[in-house]
Amino acid sequence: MRRLVRAILAALVALACLGPSAIPSLAQVSLPEGVELPIQVRLAVRVLNIVRLHEVLGEVGASVDFTQRWSDPAVAFDRIERGSERIDLVGPEAEARLKQMWSPDLMIESMIGTPRAQTVSLSLFHDGRVVLVRRFDADFRVQVSMGAFPFDRQALALSFVPPRHPASEVVLTTTEFDRHYSSIAPALSAVNWIPAKLGFRQDTFYGWNARPYSRLTAVAEIDRNWHRYVLRVFVPYFAIMSLSLFLLWAPERVISNTQRAPMVFSSLLALAALSFTFESSFPGSISMNSPIATMISMGYFYLIIVLLLDVLLSQHGSPIAQRYPSLLTEVRRNIRFTVPVIYVGLCLVVMLA
Repeated sequence: MRRLVRAILAALVALACLGPSAIPSLAQVSLPEGVELPIQVRLAVRVLNIVRLHEVLGEVGASVDFTQRWSDPAVAFDRIERGSERIDLVGPEAEARLKQMWSPDLMIESMIGTPRAQTVSLSLFHDGRVVLVRRFDADFRVQVSMGAFPFDRQALALSFVPPRHPASEVVLTTTEFDRHYSSIAPALSAVNWIPAKLGFRQDTFYGWNARPYSRLTAVAEIDRNWHRYVLRVFVPYFAIMSLSLFLLWAPERVISNTQRAPMVFSSLLALAALSFTFESSFPGSISMNSPIATMISMGYFYLIIVLLLDVLLSQHGSPIAQRYPSLLTEVRRNIRFTVPVIYVGLCLVVMLA
């Protein structure tokens, strides 16, 4: 017991000897004085590159550059005395200067973990204007919709928020100049994706302390290069489904009745194998309820219906066939056109819906 008391006393004495300088300070730089609240922080965003997009996981790897602009009279200086209208700082010098002044300290809500690489640049102007540029190379969580695959457009949202300041203190905004400065790269490293446009969406949300916070969301829209998917997706699919034409058009002397059912079952297995191939080659194309997945599901029923119709229309010795000798022939002649046309029409509705 005495040893425990001595150890506690020794620890207290050691902390007292360290002094306040050894304890990390939790104090933060206060808001700028002489500035009307809420402080307007102008934001411009540039998507420099998108290296990958994982549809199933809902993750995107991208390089993002965002510029923050605000005014702080505390950083103003005499340009004549200094001989320059601005002070430019980069890297560690910029980070050290930011610790001595107020900044909105924006964060991207959807960023996963820490950035793989980041840079910072800071410009201080003689009249108190501040320009802070940060560049992140990181992974972000995004919402992906495969409802129009492979003709889909994905809207990748990056939401910027000031976590330390509610909307009564800091408001994020974007002007015409900022929107003109914002852009998305004309070419992307992500395979089979084409950049479309970059837009902004402004709103507020309630934080953990039930206070409203300002949020500005940059939405980068990219289009899938569907030309590269047509041959790889639709040609194998319709090649398998073309078996129905042989069943409906080929006479019995070409394909006997004993061969028709095995052909349909082989096509069903080929269709199942094709769905696994699609999911492996194009992640999310089957598992995320895309039009291709709906068409494959419809294909199973279509092949079975064609087989059943073929079996029924081959019953030449049935009482109905004997009573109406020309009925089965006319029905087969009709469904040769109507059944494939109806199926193709349903596929077009699924693709265009």
